[in-house]
Amino acid sequence: MQILIAILLLGFLSADEKTNLQPVPVDELKYQLKTFIAGKELSPADSTEIMGIFEFRDFIGVDLGGNPVNYSKPEAENYTPSDVVIFGYYAEWCPNCRQNLPAALRLYESYKDKGLGIVLNFMYSNPESVREYANENDIPFPVLIGSEDREENPEVRLETTHYILRTILDDYRRWGTPFYIIYVKDTPDTWYVVAGEFIENEIDEFLAEHLSKN
Repeated sequence: MQILIAILLLGFLSADEKTNLQPVPVDELKYQLKTFIAGKELSPADSTEIMGIFEFRDFIGVDLGGNPVNYSKPEAENYTPSDVVIFGYYAEWCPNCRQNLPAALRLYESYKDKGLGIVLNFMYSNPESVREYANENDIPFPVLIGSEDREENPEVRLETTHYILRTILDDYRRWGTPFYIIYVKDTPDTWYVVAGEFIENEIDEFLAEHLSKN
């Protein structure tokens, strides 16, 4: 199974191809995570937290405006149904995130009425700086704070499910933002992953295809 993952991701995270959208089978990713957990001899609580990646727990909570955010658990309160959801790990200080944000804003305006949802989880960032950044850019979709400021805790990246997920997918960038998981309601057994900035035209074509029925 590890060989299959390697084939699927071949070139995906190479220096020249970090922005390509790639499908990743969820069952294979679960296998990799379970293997990771077994190798680390983690506690049941920590193991459950890591496997919470598949419920998108990093993207459930309360946004900067105090509004509940839930795009992934229909059985829970405040669920927002969407045909496609872009879950993005960002950092306010990250130049690549700043460069990619205008494209994300445009995609949201173009497709929000056709079934697109976007949620950004800002990692390793100062909450007040994130709030200022979100206000300056008038971000219309939910923004969450995901972890401690890297200035206060330089090793915080090693403590996040974001880091573990990237490790499983052979993404060895130091901080690993931006990082996108695109979830399509009609294909729940496959995630579409972008490590780094996405290619705008590629995402346009992808969304046009998967939201074409709306």
